[in-house]
Amino acid sequence: MDSELERILATGQEGSSILARGLGFLHLVAASSGASVKELSERAGLPLATTYRIVNQLREAGFVVEYDGRIHAGAAMAPASTEGPHLVDYARPALIRAARATGITAVLTVRVHTLALCLDVVPAGSSGAPVFRIGATRTLYAGASATPLLAFAAPAVVANVLASGIKRYTAATPTAEALPAKLAEIRQRGYDLSHGEIQPQWTALGLPVFDRGSVFCCLSLTGPSAQFTDVDPLLATLREAAEHLTKHLPASSDGLPWNATDPTETGD
Repeated sequence: MDSELERILATGQEGSSILARGLGFLHLVAASSGASVKELSERAGLPLATTYRIVNQLREAGFVVEYDGRIHAGAAMAPASTEGPHLVDYARPALIRAARATGITAVLTVRVHTLALCLDVVPAGSSGAPVFRIGATRTLYAGASATPLLAFAAPAVVANVLASGIKRYTAATPTAEALPAKLAEIRQRGYDLSHGEIQPQWTALGLPVFDRGSVFCCLSLTGPSAQFTDVDPLLATLREAAEHLTKHLPASSDGLPWNATDPTETGD
């Protein structure tokens, strides 16, 4: 059994075992974000039916998110700061500028444990953004609106994503074997350009945004592949948008206006 889980469960020996089991289960979800219900049941030492009930309750409360049959830690386990303006307030002008300049939908995403969370979308033109909606979560390992977040995450996060399994959405979705090399390439060139990794004939260009040496969000352009014939000016626009965003972040803040995970963490 997980040593930390054992420690948490031991705190319930004075009569609060129900609370201790709940806290222990939350620890397992955070440590094994991306595990199946069956795997969580085995690790927690709980009957499968009981585990399903706990997962359903945690999902309704916002502590977990179910994605492709896997249970991921939800935003309620790593809430955004409630003090001052939100990251969306700082990023929306940059998104609007990028969408207007390119005619392509602009998207703002952050990492929440082993998922990407869409915070804002600024549509451009009639194509819209069928893959994205505000508040939706998606996988970290495919699509340039998410992969830069994974590329600059701690190695333990990458290992957790790989351990949870890779679903092939299309033939272009990175395999588990190819993903480490892809992430290394993103780190080397500083952005990602994905073609049809989530949806055929759909392209995304994603740029990680740094603050104080850590990536805290991703700005991306996403739309039909025909809109990405010349990537260089699109990348220049995203870089201008990222510069505009970081320039207007509050310099005196002790934490980011959206800090879904600790940038110094070594794992989830």
